[in-house]
Amino acid sequence: MAVRRRAGSARKMMAFSRIVNCHTVEEYAKVFKKAGDNGLVLVEFVAGWSSSSKSMQPYMTTLAKSAEYKKIHFVRIDMEALPEIAQKCNVKALPTYQLWRGDEKLEEMTGALPAKLVAMLKTHHIKEKKGGVGNLVAFVGTLVLGVFGLLKIKDRIEEWEAEEEERAAIREAEEEARRLAEEEATRARQARLRQQAASRSTASSARRG
Repeated sequence: MAVRRRAGSARKMMAFSRIVNCHTVEEYAKVFKKAGDNGLVLVEFVAGWSSSSKSMQPYMTTLAKSAEYKKIHFVRIDMEALPEIAQKCNVKALPTYQLWRGDEKLEEMTGALPAKLVAMLKTHHIKEKKGGVGNLVAFVGTLVLGVFGLLKIKDRIEEWEAEEEERAAIREAEEEARRLAEEEATRARQARLRQQAASRSTASSARRG
């Protein structure tokens, strides 16, 4: 009796096969040739005795399955099988992850840090997107930044207007205080003059008397 495989299982196997386990230098070179000068290649350096390397395998499998990273070529290198590749890439810790575009190494990280690996992929994968959704995301991002920029400018203008109103109110209060002080000084001078005039009038009347 023939056993029918479920489509889901086939897709999982195919997705898992996206991680190319290179056993020779030729296989390693073939991946880069297939990726071309502009394709992204994520190289994972591992070893059978490294528990950290083993703990990262499920995350690598998940990333390889993800449609978001379908254009990235995933490569796994066993340091014990291909020490010359590890030495050429200057690998000093396990696991090590290097993201390449052609002959250029874009970024590198070491350790069993899934979140950091995802962040590294997102950073460079978004830069590589051209057209379609990539441009739309960029446009929306620019639009959002533009809106936030306008809101920031609006807030700054409102802040400046509030500061200007406050300065105007202070000037008006100072002018009012100055006016009141001048009026008080004028009244005080007038009072002194009246007092002096009254004093002279009293003195003159006393002399005549």
